[in-house]
Amino acid sequence: MKKIFGLILVFILSFWSVKSLIGRGYFPIHDDTQVARVIAMGNALKNGQFPVRWVSDLGYGYGYPLYNFYGPLPYYLGGSLYALGVDSVMATKWMFGIGTVLAAVTMYFLLYPILGLLAAVTGSMIFLYAPYHAVEVFIRGAVGEYWAIAFVPFIILGVCKKRLILGALGLAGTILSHTILGFITTVILSLSILVYLIRKSDWYLLSLVVLGLGISAFFWLPALVEMQYTSINAMITSSATSFSDHYICLSQLWNAPWGYGGSAPGCIDGMSLKIGKFHSIVFILSLIILLINRSVKRLKKINTIVMIAAFSTIGMIFLTLPYSSFLWNIFPMTRFLQYPWRLLSFVIIGIGITGAYLVASWKAPIVRFFIGAVIIVSTIMINAKLFVPQYQYLRDSNQFETKDELRFRVSKISDEYLPPGIIKPEVVTDIQTSVVFGTDELTVKARQERDTFVYIELESNTAQNVTIRKAWFPGWSITLNGNRVTPHIENGFPSVNIEEGMSIIQMRFTNTPIRTIANSISVITMITMIFFIIYGKKTNA
Repeated sequence: MKKIFGLILVFILSFWSVKSLIGRGYFPIHDDTQVARVIAMGNALKNGQFPVRWVSDLGYGYGYPLYNFYGPLPYYLGGSLYALGVDSVMATKWMFGIGTVLAAVTMYFLLYPILGLLAAVTGSMIFLYAPYHAVEVFIRGAVGEYWAIAFVPFIILGVCKKRLILGALGLAGTILSHTILGFITTVILSLSILVYLIRKSDWYLLSLVVLGLGISAFFWLPALVEMQYTSINAMITSSATSFSDHYICLSQLWNAPWGYGGSAPGCIDGMSLKIGKFHSIVFILSLIILLINRSVKRLKKINTIVMIAAFSTIGMIFLTLPYSSFLWNIFPMTRFLQYPWRLLSFVIIGIGITGAYLVASWKAPIVRFFIGAVIIVSTIMINAKLFVPQYQYLRDSNQFETKDELRFRVSKISDEYLPPGIIKPEVVTDIQTSVVFGTDELTVKARQERDTFVYIELESNTAQNVTIRKAWFPGWSITLNGNRVTPHIENGFPSVNIEEGMSIIQMRFTNTPIRTIANSISVITMITMIFFIIYGKKTNA
């Protein structure tokens, strides 16, 4: 009952972080593709595609394997709401809001069994109302990133309290929410486990990683193998700025002007990348108390956990600064991280944990209550004003669903998952409406088109070569008049030779061998996990 009371309190105190999402309006964000991605996911789910990999309206209408590479988990929620009839803008804002509050909830569940109710509520509010969290939600619109960090407390809880299933689900949730942060989390966890195994020979933590990777294998395994068929490498390589342009200056961490612009070289950015004065003070005070209490016996186990969190936080802060460039130069995959300040996601988790310790370390209940109340109220009063968009506007949800909106404006923002060679439209009138074109006149008699299926019945006066305006990617297959054919691929599109008269062309998007293997791994892992849950309950009974 006590635990439920604390959880209810967390929900109530979270209100000011999502208050701006209530109502009909929408707002500008850097990644202004979120409504379109929810629509695309919803349409794919309505067409029976699962797991969703291919979306048809994006990619200039040529389609592309968005959710084969881009963390799909938040969009399964938003897309499901849309598929059930919820307005596209409202479904998107529900996705925003749930991901935001989820961070506070998971932090509460992490801290409650370790530090107690009041400390858990305090830590959850410090994490939730961190300035960078507001940047992710209302400025960058980095949905996948703030969903991903919301699952990290479950990983930590799984490690600290040996809750294998919860830790594995946390790792899977992080990977499925954001590819980059999922990769970083997996690497950090794996390296930590390697060190631990050398010292302790305890295989429990390795099981956590294996289960987490197994659950999410349907996503990350095809993404790794099939990334070569996209334009993502070329996009990152040709970026106008490099990784080293996006370090944070030390002064920015203490305080920086709030803005709704982007990241730029130097110590002045269009958006604030601060930890913030209040959060910095809380973190510093926590370190001081931790050092003072290092020999207190009743806090020995807690001190160890918090000490690891504190040192990890300091390490992550260091990696956002230019002084760490010698370390980053060691790793060849740095350019895929793109921005060192992305690690602020892990910093605010660490500050949430250490801030909770600032409450729990005191023996007298009245002192704990006073300090917790002061931190909670101060955190909300100082930072809640940051959880607002630059401005809001009214726009009919139907306008987010037009062909011009999906196939041109949104497609131009994010087209890195198209296969190389496709000539991209420069203006909206360049968007092609016909799915086939040939060297001579064609008459399309019938046409059916869904995300993963195209049926074209056409008539031609001559034998000719016809091109199908669908982005070609592993998994597509073509039959001509019922016979499987191998198309010629030119500029990213498939073409086939047809005879004079009537022809029927069908395209189907199916699983490649690696996707089938990956899907099987995920299914087997889930069945195994369910078996252990049921078997464990029977054993305990």
